[in-house]
Amino acid sequence: MKKTILALDVYDFAKAEKLVEETNPYIDIYKVGPILFLQSGKEIIKMIKDNGKEVFLDMKFHDIPATVQRSVASARDLGVYSLTVHSIGGEEMLRAAVSVENRPKIWAVTVLTSQTTAPEEVLKRAKLAKDCGVNGVISSPLEIKLIKENCGKNFEVVTPGIRPAKADDDQKRVATPETAVKEGADFIVVGRPILEAESPALAAKAIFESIKG
Repeated sequence: MKKTILALDVYDFAKAEKLVEETNPYIDIYKVGPILFLQSGKEIIKMIKDNGKEVFLDMKFHDIPATVQRSVASARDLGVYSLTVHSIGGEEMLRAAVSVENRPKIWAVTVLTSQTTAPEEVLKRAKLAKDCGVNGVISSPLEIKLIKENCGKNFEVVTPGIRPAKADDDQKRVATPETAVKEGADFIVVGRPILEAESPALAAKAIFESIKG
């Protein structure tokens, strides 16, 4: 069974907590980005963990190597499951990030799914991340197979841009949950299809049912 990540891209703690409570049976990991973390900080991390779930801290660290290294150490101390760094930070920065002892999983962002790019560019950044010891990459569903073929099946691919059906929004490189899993995604990240549903719980359940097994 693949792991489903719900992006808690909301503005307040109460709404995030309600979403976690409603979708808990169908979600493995909750993604906390800068919007929610700036609002709620450590409190949001604690709430998710108290509900028996893991936290994906999506801050996309991109800075000088020493600063990123310390940021990863701080995230470790929060007890998060995984975090993101930007692959464009380069080799020295990526190696500094992975050097932290007892660190969370580190996933390097290749190219945002709101942007169009050549698959070769995504693969180039994935190969750099793997060479530096990063656990995996954030990549659109369209590059999953390419990355797996070139970086190996154990190199994790985390795919945002998941849409149960064609949606008219700012995401350009998208796929259904079933397609992403079939292509080899280790984790899928779902946001608006659940967040904006009339019943987030039913939407999460539908995605869970569509990919289980």
